[in-house]
Amino acid sequence: MKHFLLILIFVSGFSNAFAQFNRGDWFAGGSFGLSFNTSELSAQRNSSDFNINLDPNLGYFISESAAIGFVPQISFSRSSVSDVNMENSSTNRLSGGMGIFYRKYFTVADKFHLFFEPRLMYIGSNLEGEDFRYLRLSISPGAAYRISPKWMVEASLGGLLYSRSVYSSGSDQESKDSRFTFDLITTNSIGIVYFFKQAAQ
Repeated sequence: MKHFLLILIFVSGFSNAFAQFNRGDWFAGGSFGLSFNTSELSAQRNSSDFNINLDPNLGYFISESAAIGFVPQISFSRSSVSDVNMENSSTNRLSGGMGIFYRKYFTVADKFHLFFEPRLMYIGSNLEGEDFRYLRLSISPGAAYRISPKWMVEASLGGLLYSRSVYSSGSDQESKDSRFTFDLITTNSIGIVYFFKQAAQ
């Protein structure tokens, strides 16, 4: 993983002599994300979190190496708590939201690119009287390979994440939480991109 980050920093100084994108190109894509985390709440209690995210996106190249776009998101999560007496409790949640992103590409070789992507997301859900609102700012590294003029595959890692969440239950119960995390292992995604409208070469 350290080698990946060093490569990303190193190629950021390169020119885009081999760039295969054009200002004015439009693209649509999507990714599927999966994460699983476990933690020890106390000597007798453990928790686990399982998340699935579906992120379609629509983007527009503002230059030969940079694109902007928006991302609707649908996600499912399951949180479980267990103790030494084998008593378990779990909560399922389905949520959705909308976000915007900026992506900067660095060409490493013909058809192969590294990128970093700042993204801002707002997600909300309401289930059985419980309201949840989640604001997330992330910066993620990734890689992309252009398999044809119309298609590209990509993979991204979790990266640096700031999140602020607000949870309310009933009219007088509300809790807030803010946190920074850095994760390149448990949160990642693989996606495919289709160029449906391309500027004249």
